[in-house]
Amino acid sequence: MIHNILEEREKRNKQDAFSADAFTDEELFRLIEQVEERELIHAPGHLKEDVFQRIDRQKERERSRRLISYRVQVLAGMAAALMVLLLLPIEGQNAPEKVQTSVINLLQGNEVSPEDKWEQSVLEREQEIDRKWERYRKKQERKEAGEQYLREMKDYLTNYFE
Repeated sequence: MIHNILEEREKRNKQDAFSADAFTDEELFRLIEQVEERELIHAPGHLKEDVFQRIDRQKERERSRRLISYRVQVLAGMAAALMVLLLLPIEGQNAPEKVQTSVINLLQGNEVSPEDKWEQSVLEREQEIDRKWERYRKKQERKEAGEQYLREMKDYLTNYFE
């Protein structure tokens, strides 16, 4: 118990020594002069360089994380696009089973015979011709509809002004 009392007194004495009331005006002025003459304690010279190096390393890590994330997103998108292309049925074909079976054969690693390749290329050419013919026919229909509309407008305006 006596030991605790002595420790408490030492603590109070230390607190009193560091309080502003413990210094007289002269001592305070001397302390201010010393601080102005000698300046404050300086940081080590390598501290600034260390801080900038840490900041650069953090930026580099963040940049590499973003790059890896972008690469993963691109790969996932490519994989999804390939799956969609391979698994969705092809529209506008006369023989979709034939093409799908050849795609399945390719996926399974079975060899496709030259006759199958030839038949497939013939089918693709026929489909391309059909698509071009359909586009031409639609274009002609639109052209004829436009000409018909202009004729009707001309007749209407001619009759209106007469």
